[in-house]
Amino acid sequence: MSTDNTTIRVDTLGNLAKILPYLLGHYPDDSIALHCPGPNFHDGPAMTCPLPEDPTEWKTTAEIAARRFAAYAQDKGHSLDSGVVIYLCREPRPGETPWDTAALLSPLADWLTSALLKHRATVLQTIGLVANRWWAFECDTKGCCEGEPLPSADDPTSIAAQMARIGRTPGRRTRDIIKEFRAAAPADCDLRDALNAAIDQFNTQCTTSAGCDATLTSTCAQIDAAVNQFRAGATTLNRALATQLVVGLHDDGAVEAGMAHTDDDDLPHARRLWAYLARLCADPFTQEAVPALTLYAFVAWRQGDIIAARLAIHDALTADPEYDLAIGIHLGTIDDEDPRDFLATARQNRDNRMAHVQHAVQVASEYQPVTGSLAARHREALDAATEYHAAQTSTYRGQILARYGTIDIIGGALADFRNEPSQLMDEIAARIILGLQDTETRDAAMSTGDENDLPAERQLWGNLARRCVPPHTDKAPPLLTLLGWVAWRQNDTVTASHALSDALDIDPDYRLAKLLLEGINKEVAPAGFLAICREAAQRFADGRADLDNL
Repeated sequence: MSTDNTTIRVDTLGNLAKILPYLLGHYPDDSIALHCPGPNFHDGPAMTCPLPEDPTEWKTTAEIAARRFAAYAQDKGHSLDSGVVIYLCREPRPGETPWDTAALLSPLADWLTSALLKHRATVLQTIGLVANRWWAFECDTKGCCEGEPLPSADDPTSIAAQMARIGRTPGRRTRDIIKEFRAAAPADCDLRDALNAAIDQFNTQCTTSAGCDATLTSTCAQIDAAVNQFRAGATTLNRALATQLVVGLHDDGAVEAGMAHTDDDDLPHARRLWAYLARLCADPFTQEAVPALTLYAFVAWRQGDIIAARLAIHDALTADPEYDLAIGIHLGTIDDEDPRDFLATARQNRDNRMAHVQHAVQVASEYQPVTGSLAARHREALDAATEYHAAQTSTYRGQILARYGTIDIIGGALADFRNEPSQLMDEIAARIILGLQDTETRDAAMSTGDENDLPAERQLWGNLARRCVPPHTDKAPPLLTLLGWVAWRQNDTVTASHALSDALDIDPDYRLAKLLLEGINKEVAPAGFLAICREAAQRFADGRADLDNL
């Protein structure tokens, strides 16, 4: 035996069973655990796989666990032919004895052995752990290696005693770890009502881009307030704030803001906060817990508590298998990535999002509808012009005349705007707004001139968009689309994106706004669209020759 006091001797099956929580850093309730012993036994890769409640699913689970462990061990530079120890952990259910549970596990031992053999593994032992007793399923002698109590720490040769001598302690049981973040009982009626109300409010507010931005800003402020309260020693939040936070965290920007609160000094407070919010999400609201569980896992990872992080991520991915951030953290813990890299990315994304939100408030002033007495005046003008416009365009001839008439009025308005800041007459503005509801007129009005013309055009479309006050808000998409197009031509893609998104908030099917926004998002140059617009404008101009034939 080596004189190295860190060397561990595993020379009995009892010690082989007892070492599991030292190997993994926790005791995995209702799980398969697989371990390739290293030079000092507890070295080498180990992995756990949750064991479904339904035994009919265990054969499939065994095949998945074997495949994943083979890949994991290979990544760690270990060959399975050097030997694998299998652990099967399950606690007796009501009415079951430990021997009943062990008998239930016996076929699983065979399935795992067969599955591992397909990956050229050598199975050294399969140990069942049930109610602080162990079974060795490779032993064929009846009554032998069945239901023996785990070795006592009083035995100086036991694993517990050996580990104690080198300062190692067994990890906690899974069921004790998950108590920190998993709800223990279904949600009570008051909590259900509060969460449903918060969900309804969130969905209502987030029907528009401006509403999403306002909600994100509010949630970020609530995160700051909640972290401050927990930093001061709080263990709960008032119900309104708690439920609004739970729901608000479903915005990715809010989750990134939550991740940003992971400076070393804030880690314990943040961990308690996210665990508290996750525990609120009891059945039937387990889906709502996913962001809070992910934030808890990230904090635990930052603290070096990999086991708690993985258990929380497991719950998150069980509720939402496609939640990207949870997948990323899960892979990060497996690949030994540095969580500080995730933190830096989250902070950069948060700063970018908040800058975008602040810019949205600034650019919206360029085209948001006016209020007060001015809004009443614009409303009256649009009300009056609507009846006249409907009568004018009731015939084909009237539609054609209205198209060219609108373009002529726009030309005059732009001439005024080019010369000096201009105020449109309400009647003229209303006629333009109504005329641009026709898509051919709108297309003919799209900017095709030199860059020197763009400031006047942008000013005109912003002026007209501000006049689309309720109940005429539905008339704004053409104006916002034209404004977005001009801003894009000016290389102001931020304003263009906001204007086009707001047009789609009003009319989600407004096709031109969709096309332009897609072009911006794909970082396409506007030159191609400009060429199309110029061709369309020329055809429209050539069509004037047909007016005499109407």
